[in-house]
Amino acid sequence: MTGLLAGDDLLARAEAALAVALPDALGVEFVDPHAPLDGVVLPVAGLAVTPAATAHAAALGAAIELAGYLAVLPTLTPAQHAVTHQIATQYLRPAPGGRRVRVVGTLTRRARELAFVAVTASLEDAPARPVALSQLTKSIVGAI
Repeated sequence: MTGLLAGDDLLARAEAALAVALPDALGVEFVDPHAPLDGVVLPVAGLAVTPAATAHAAALGAAIELAGYLAVLPTLTPAQHAVTHQIATQYLRPAPGGRRVRVVGTLTRRARELAFVAVTASLEDAPARPVALSQLTKSIVGAI
């Protein structure tokens, strides 16, 4: 593939994905604003907290979806997008309120029209103990 997203174009696309209303409302941010492929952080606060004072699965799912998209970005052309058509998530343990969850996607395989991504969500201060593991399949749409 030629003309893949890179540099400022990749950063602009990543920032646009982060600016979508749901991640924005949840306070999701990049682990490193200059390296969006390093994943995102979800603060377990505000809208992201359940009455049990743990991360809401839907809030965590929004961060997982974003991290999965970021993992695919470098394989896309400016005319392409990646949309999730399958996701499976295992919630392993609660993420307590007041903590931060780091969510990182890893591209495991990219075919012409599909991308397969593994995503790990862990407490920022306990990366060896995931709170959730996900597998995403993304369809590549747009010009090839």
